[in-house]
Amino acid sequence: MPPAMTSRERIRAVLDRKLPDRVPIADITAACWPATYDRWRSEGLPEGMDPRDYFGMDRVEIVGFDGGLQLPVETVEQGDRWRIVRDANGVSVKEWLDATGEYSPPTRVGCLVKTRDAWERVKDRLQPDPSRFDDGSVAHARLANEQGHFTVLTAIEPAWFLLEVITGYEDGLPILVEDPELAWDIMSAYTDFTLAMCDRCLERGARFDALWFFSDLCYKNGMLFSPACYRQMILPLHRRFREWCTARGLFMMLHCDGDVRRFLPLVIEAGFDAIQPLEARCGNDVRELKGAYGGDIVLYGNISADVMAYGTDAELEHEVRSKVLAAKEGGGYIYHVDHSIPPTIGLARYARVIELVREHGSYDG
Repeated sequence: MPPAMTSRERIRAVLDRKLPDRVPIADITAACWPATYDRWRSEGLPEGMDPRDYFGMDRVEIVGFDGGLQLPVETVEQGDRWRIVRDANGVSVKEWLDATGEYSPPTRVGCLVKTRDAWERVKDRLQPDPSRFDDGSVAHARLANEQGHFTVLTAIEPAWFLLEVITGYEDGLPILVEDPELAWDIMSAYTDFTLAMCDRCLERGARFDALWFFSDLCYKNGMLFSPACYRQMILPLHRRFREWCTARGLFMMLHCDGDVRRFLPLVIEAGFDAIQPLEARCGNDVRELKGAYGGDIVLYGNISADVMAYGTDAELEHEVRSKVLAAKEGGGYIYHVDHSIPPTIGLARYARVIELVREHGSYDG
């Protein structure tokens, strides 16, 4: 019997459209809520132990750089129970100060970049300085390589930079439609900067298997913009990243929440190798997507967190078994929860999910 594959070998085999020894089991650490870790520790997860090691999962190590405008962070207004802080990208958020220690999510209340004049004042801050990729990130990448983990470089995707990082959907989507020249200038300039920064990361001696964008360009009812808008405004930029990855031997991956069914043909056209996490609650189903797109892109995820949390034992087994068996056919599938892992999913329940994926995800025999 040949030795078991490393995480890197297993995931690379899938992305290369080859058969691994088994379906990679690759929930990323960002998928777990902090409260989930708290619950799992109370239920037996050893303190300080990574759940991926505890469950013997495949390791995907994500390494990034500072891709922001690097504006000074400042408090612009202060109340008794709240404050408004302008972040390093010029976005103002209202933070609630709760003396009880209860968490309250911040609320976006404004952005600095709404006009061409505002953009012109800040665009020169996007300088591809090697200091944006710090020594800790270099060390993280090198250690991940040495340990046989699948290692990705993550960067802010250019449309996400416009729509989320510097403006927010309410201001960014109108710019995309009403002032396409400004939108193009922002996204193309950010693409230039990001490609240069990716080169700087490699020049510092870090080695990566893939470039992975985390960019929610869909929502529960589909794409945030039309396919025509994507083809005209965003596809040319994604193709530049595809060319960069191909020239350097990297895969290109996309995280996109929401209903991606209408978006998938465009994602394939752009040259992405994999899409994740395929939210089940938004209508995505690998049992259907496999036949339509499985020959063109790796499907990564789609095991319902809702079924994990609230389904019966039989429903959970059906969810995992039917999806894994359908999606693994001929290769091209990686296990991941369909969004994130909330604290409603206990340690034993999650262990059962991993057990089922192992049971039905083997390619031996």
